[in-house]
Amino acid sequence: MDIRLADSELEVMRILWREKRPLKVSEFRDELEQRRGWNKSTTQTVVTRMRDKGFIEPLDRYGVARYVPLISEDEYTLAEGKAVLERFGSAKTLAMAMVRNGSLSDSDIEELRDYFKMGGDGK
Repeated sequence: MDIRLADSELEVMRILWREKRPLKVSEFRDELEQRRGWNKSTTQTVVTRMRDKGFIEPLDRYGVARYVPLISEDEYTLAEGKAVLERFGSAKTLAMAMVRNGSLSDSDIEELRDYFKMGGDGK
């Protein structure tokens, strides 16, 4: 499975990941309408495309489909991160560019420094 999500698909996945439970389309359609201006048809098209690509799966209960993600947020983040690093060559190159142009705040840098000092386990 191609693990790349279009921006519109990522919007849906973020809601599913956040809610951590199966959701009917109607349960996230209102949020997408308010945040993104999507109508019912747009939401259904994105959901159908995601289902066909294997990112989400409908669970039918009493004739109503509730969708669940088939990939975790961590799995997706790792796959995207690896793809970015393949394009840039190294994490160091990417991090240096982000520091130079101000994309990482001082607190971001300090948080990363602390993370690596602790061996990357976040404890």
